Amino acid sequence: GSNSSKTFATEELAKKEADNKIKAKKRKGYEEAVMGVRKKRAITRRSISSSRSSAKKAPVLWKFKSSSSAFGIYIDKDHCWVGNEAGSVYKLNHQGEVINQYQLPDGVKCIMADGDWIYVGCDDGNVYDLTGKCPRKAYEINEDVDIYWLDVNNGLLGVSDSQGGITVINYEDEEQWSKKSNGSSGWMVRCDDVGRVYHGHSGGVSCYYGWNGDNIWNQKTRGGVLCGWRTDETVLAGTSSSWLELFDKDGKKIREMKGDSAFYS
Repeated sequence: GSNSSKTFATEELAKKEADNKIKAKKRKGYEEAVMGVRKKRAITRRSISSSRSSAKKAPVLWKFKSSSSAFGIYIDKDHCWVGNEAGSVYKLNHQGEVINQYQLPDGVKCIMADGDWIYVGCDDGNVYDLTGKCPRKAYEINEDVDIYWLDVNNGLLGVSDSQGGITVINYEDEEQWSKKSNGSSGWMVRCDDVGRVYHGHSGGVSCYYGWNGDNIWNQKTRGGVLCGWRTDETVLAGTSSSWLELFDKDGKKIREMKGDSAFYS
């Protein structure tokens, strides 16, 4: 565990700070403790609709059996990280050999990196840090939020959920703000280096300023957003209607491309 302390000029100011902390925890889903009672969070399993394609297939270099369905996948220059619905996370090299394995309490939704830090979002509503030898709980998400996707950048955590909500949490595990975008099923959230948060949902892509939640722009897409990526200058959204759509950081569509089927990652 950890603790911190603050000093205030008066008892009234100290009590006000304590009340604010309690309210912040309750907004995240905490409740007064009742012995033997624990609310089970809602969990969504992602389903894939398969389709045949006449496109030429890429050559398979190697295969790895993940034991159960794996949507948590992250690749960097040194390793491949794979997390499955049973809570197992495998760290592989680029030849497909297992370097390390971790067991988390619940199914893995996604894996992301923030510099040299590796974070894993789980169905139990927690985000774990796998940078060390053992998993460490880094963030706790609201108990009643059905998490769809997460992203971390410079300690700022973005969370998108099944209702089209977007929540941002700072590096002290304190909720900065939470909003509902113009859509549901938020499968995309990306946080950039200057503090902007890009949220992809059934209605398109919305951009917010990460530290206060101000809505910067909104853009409709051809179908609901199922995945997304960003570079220093652009934001890419993959949709359920088989379109890839590229926007600049100000929300202007640069180009688009039609694929063979829905883009899931």
